[in-house]
Amino acid sequence: MKMLNTVSRLGVCAFGLMLIAAPANAAEFGEWDANADARLTNEEFRTNFEQAGIFNDWDQNNDLGLSEREFEAGIGDDATAFNTRFGEDAFNEWDVNNDNLLSNNELYDGVYASYDSNGDKVIQEPEFGDIGDDMGDGGLWDV
Repeated sequence: MKMLNTVSRLGVCAFGLMLIAAPANAAEFGEWDANADARLTNEEFRTNFEQAGIFNDWDQNNDLGLSEREFEAGIGDDATAFNTRFGEDAFNEWDVNNDNLLSNNELYDGVYASYDSNGDKVIQEPEFGDIGDDMGDGGLWDV
């Protein structure tokens, strides 16, 4: 009986450690899906993604455009994971007007299109799994 009690305590401790180690700010699909239609539109995505403050944090000189240097500084040590998820040429692909700056719209539209893996212009819950992982502590968009 004593051994069973010890095993039970170990299980409870292990479970508690898992909860502590889980991303504290991981995104939940239902929280982002404002109209509960099981689809994230670009507007719903942007509203929630902007709350993380990524564009403003990365725009170091506050000129409302991300230079490639600011973009790379924002990615920081996560360059390998970022490039795996979005491609090594994301900055140039997302800079649709080719002015060598990413506007707020270009950044969010580029990120949104990247998560919309089937290209149907909405993010469904299976696609959202990547966003949820990326938004948590230690994720690409560490908030």
